[in-house]
Amino acid sequence: MSVRPAQLLRLGLPAAMVAATLVAVTGSSGTAEVSVATRPFPADFRPERPSGPAYDAKSVIVQFKDKATTSARKAALSRVKGTSDVSVTSDVVTVTGEVPAPELLKKVKADPAVELASLNYLRRKSATPNDWLYTNYQKYLPNVRVNQAWDLSRSAGSQTVAVLDTGVDAGHPDLAGHLLSGYNTFNTALPPTDGDGHGTAVTGIIAAGTSNTIGIAGVAWNAQVRPVKVLDDNGEGSDANVINGINWAVRNGARVINMSLGGDGDNPILHTAIKNAVAQGVVLVAASGNSGLSAPHYPAAYPEVLSVGATNWYGALTEFSTYGDTVDIAAPGYNITSTAPRAKTPPGYDPYWLGLSGTSFSSPIVAGVAALVRNKWPSFTPAQVMARLKATARDAGPRGIDPYFGAGMLDAYAALGGRWTTDFPVAGADGNDQPARATALTLPATASSTFAVEGDVDWYVVESTAARNLKVSLTGPPYNLDYAVNIGPRVEVYNADLESLATAVNPYPSTSNVPLTATAEVSVAAGRTYIAVRNDNGSRDTRKYTLSVTEDDTGGTDPEADYPVRDVAPANLSAGAPVATKPSVTFARPVVAASVTASTVRLVNGKTGSTVGAAVAYDEATKKAELTPTAPLLDNQPYRIVVSGVAEAGGTALAPFSSVFTTVDLVPAAPVFDASGLYLAANLAWKTGAMSDLDQVIVRRNASSHVPTLTTGTLVYAGTASAYKNTGLAQGATYTYAAWVKDRSGKVSPVAVTRLLGMKTGIRLSTTAVTYGGSVLIKGSTLRIDNVVYPGLPVNLYVRPKNGTKFTLLAALKTSSTGTMSYVHKPAVSSVYMLTFPGNGDLMGTRTPDVTTQVTPTISAALAPAAIRLGQVTKFSGYVAPAHTGQYVYLQQYGNKVWKSIAWMKLSASGGYAFGIKPAVRGQIAYRVWFPGDADHTQVYTPNKILTIS
Repeated sequence: MSVRPAQLLRLGLPAAMVAATLVAVTGSSGTAEVSVATRPFPADFRPERPSGPAYDAKSVIVQFKDKATTSARKAALSRVKGTSDVSVTSDVVTVTGEVPAPELLKKVKADPAVELASLNYLRRKSATPNDWLYTNYQKYLPNVRVNQAWDLSRSAGSQTVAVLDTGVDAGHPDLAGHLLSGYNTFNTALPPTDGDGHGTAVTGIIAAGTSNTIGIAGVAWNAQVRPVKVLDDNGEGSDANVINGINWAVRNGARVINMSLGGDGDNPILHTAIKNAVAQGVVLVAASGNSGLSAPHYPAAYPEVLSVGATNWYGALTEFSTYGDTVDIAAPGYNITSTAPRAKTPPGYDPYWLGLSGTSFSSPIVAGVAALVRNKWPSFTPAQVMARLKATARDAGPRGIDPYFGAGMLDAYAALGGRWTTDFPVAGADGNDQPARATALTLPATASSTFAVEGDVDWYVVESTAARNLKVSLTGPPYNLDYAVNIGPRVEVYNADLESLATAVNPYPSTSNVPLTATAEVSVAAGRTYIAVRNDNGSRDTRKYTLSVTEDDTGGTDPEADYPVRDVAPANLSAGAPVATKPSVTFARPVVAASVTASTVRLVNGKTGSTVGAAVAYDEATKKAELTPTAPLLDNQPYRIVVSGVAEAGGTALAPFSSVFTTVDLVPAAPVFDASGLYLAANLAWKTGAMSDLDQVIVRRNASSHVPTLTTGTLVYAGTASAYKNTGLAQGATYTYAAWVKDRSGKVSPVAVTRLLGMKTGIRLSTTAVTYGGSVLIKGSTLRIDNVVYPGLPVNLYVRPKNGTKFTLLAALKTSSTGTMSYVHKPAVSSVYMLTFPGNGDLMGTRTPDVTTQVTPTISAALAPAAIRLGQVTKFSGYVAPAHTGQYVYLQQYGNKVWKSIAWMKLSASGGYAFGIKPAVRGQIAYRVWFPGDADHTQVYTPNKILTIS
């Protein structure tokens, strides 16, 4: 095809720069077969998605009514047990509570002093670059959500990107600080200077300084690039240059390599270099090619390389983008703006080029996002990076993986962990997608329609009563160089058995406003003649084509491949097929029955490329192969019917064939939902039915037996997990939970309900004080909040020392027929008790308040002799149990109506003490010993002892 020249606009763009040109790599040799199967990516690579807007977990924002008094505002805070670090005299305050923010919000909204209340949502700085060309000239970046991706990550970190191209203008002001030392494969003594401009443009797309007030915004924001010159100043280089460039980049720390270059030959040495790079952890990204045809383009066609096709700004495949089963993903590659060499910029112009078009410029957009992904998940392998980019791509064109977009349109935001968005819309089946549904024409005939989706084929049929010559002409709208999706008319003529009679294709003109017509002049036999029309470059076009069929004297033939099938069901590009559908293919001609097997006629998952289990039955009389899936198909899921390896009756291989359809979008089934009660929490778990378009599971609750709706109650969870622990619940309350499944089209399942009944547990002690060695009777009860009894419930009795913080299990008890339980304990120290019911699948857990029993030690006392003469000594002695070795006891004497400590000593290892008493006066004196107690035991006194002194 011809290439579209770039425009010479205000921002210096040399006329010699051909924007659509994909630089060719020469020196490759050999050919490669084209696989008919789409290259799959892992089905289980499902990135997590945020469940909704982020908000502060403990606070809400409250706006009080203007007339609310200060006391009313304080009362409002008190009622919700909330605090505010702002005076309540302010109209708007932030209130922090002890319960989760959604529950706190519900409480404050109910207060009469409150005008408005809201969750305290968290906001991020919006990463909108201030580069002056970004807003008006890089509008394609928001269409792949790069602008939102920057809100999640604005750094490629240490993920250096190597750009293998024509070199770079190292002094470009918008690349300052973003270039590392590079390499020139043509002359290693020279720097990789760019004499062409292609490499500088590619480098700028990845790594131009973002938000530096000048020029454009680079996709990878602050990436570091190693420029590697593998193409000369004419834009050409050999495989030797490319191989040396790859090897040098790997040795010098590149983590991502962009190759906006390519050619037709499959070179095993080049492939080996690529495989070695991947083995070293390098992600390789390459342009799919600019041929506008379905043909492998290397190095993009290698499975280890992420092959990137080009779209316009709005998700339509460009006419020049090479398509086929080796394409992995697509990105904007039309009318791109980037940096230009200063040496190629006329005086008075800024060094930027506008109107760049080609897969050369879609590839670096993907490479830049790959660098951001690698930086966020540095442990990802190259395969995982590729899988993430493909798994998060937005479907465009035919649903599922297709030869035009691969996995779809790049979605930078989703790739970096952002929430999914809708797929690009696609036109459905137009009713004449196969010969069996061909539109009948009566000569002379004129028909008009559009190619509404990439790869669309329209079929027409003409009946002839006798042999005659036909002239079949397909004319597209005028070719427009300013339009990215022009039609390249292709017309194919077949006989009644769908054997090829003629094919005509119109080459592209070199100028605009030239109508394109492909004409086939063909001799046909009596009976049916089938005509297939399509856009040869695979793109779609909203402008109408015109098909003209007339009788002509000339005749002629120019056959190509015979068409393989007469019909397929469901119809190609159709939607709404039942999940119990049995896809079928009706062949155009008799085929070898033994060649129709589960491996030659397959049903594959359109999103993952994995084969769907199905039995194949073939009816020779109708030439129809029917697939019976072993399990119902997923709803709202694309599937592809693939035929490859079937042999015609004469032994000729039948041409490969594929067709895509989408199943009906059903209302999701209700989740299998259950809850298990805990103390102040509940474990929630659910299972969803098999589905491919899960948006989120929504769980709401009411603190009552009333079932919440989608708009009432407290939101508990919204996301894609399969379990959630709901904390911050109240004791003694019944909770009713409701769960729904929502799919991506907005359909919501019936509700699933589970309820946890509120429980109450009490505890009391037979005594709050016990002497050491004595026992305490602990009694408790566990009942439903309405006093219903559940015999046999497990209740755990815990104890801790009064001066400790850790409870230990004292006894595992069960409720009696009256809901009670008891336990006798002999505490060695002052102890704190509490009872818990852990909860179960029907009941909430409970916990009693702490109750304490004080343990008083025993202390013995002996006074001997009890009567002495003045001047003599007596002994006051005894023991403290339990022994408190090293602690003090105090000898006290009574006088003047008070007890006064007159001596003290440390207890012995056995807890013993002994005081010698030598009174100075005659009479009777009372003595006692005092143990002051500690954290484990209360204080205790000995009985009073009377000493007589004569």
